Amino acid sequence: MKKRKKYPLKVSGLKIDPVIFEQGFVPFCNIPICDGECCNWGVYVDSRFKEDIMKYEKEIIETMDNEQIKDSSKWFESEKVKDSDFPSGFAIGTELYINKILHRKQCVFKDTQNYCTLQKTAVMLGMHKWALKPKYCIMYPLTIVNDVLTYDDEHSKRLSYCGLHKKKNFVHSVFEAFTEELIYILGQEGYNILKEYFEDNYKKNGKV
Repeated sequence: MKKRKKYPLKVSGLKIDPVIFEQGFVPFCNIPICDGECCNWGVYVDSRFKEDIMKYEKEIIETMDNEQIKDSSKWFESEKVKDSDFPSGFAIGTELYINKILHRKQCVFKDTQNYCTLQKTAVMLGMHKWALKPKYCIMYPLTIVNDVLTYDDEHSKRLSYCGLHKKKNFVHSVFEAFTEELIYILGQEGYNILKEYFEDNYKKNGKV
């Protein structure tokens, strides 16, 4: 019988997988180095996210480059997937397109310079840079599965710079690399709980 995994603490309604303190990672997400490779496969978003995005349809289209699909009816998959990790209980995927300059498939919101159109649009509008960006894009390679904050080891196997097998590029834990992202997702108080736990159980004990 497979041993049930234990989660030592719970923050903001999420159980915390210790792997986020143990898994190595690169200094930070660096688009000029990795080309935003993790964005090539699109992302699942809450089904209500589409409604929020469409409020800024005109501005998003204006921010897109000439290679991107500007027909908003082709931005999201039509089929909804039942998933309790999303507030509405359902998720939909962003569509992919073939970028003819880069000769590859990638998320409709990723431009030829490898940046996220949604993030660029938010900045252009004077909003927080992640105000229009899907939560799981902000967090990656952190993810939430069955109310557990964990590390997405399955998808990371495909990444050529920060992937699971690229240990030579690691300088600290994935937790340490994603301070800003964790504060944004969990709030400052939630992050402080994780930081205190990390320092008491990993830093002081020389585990990292």
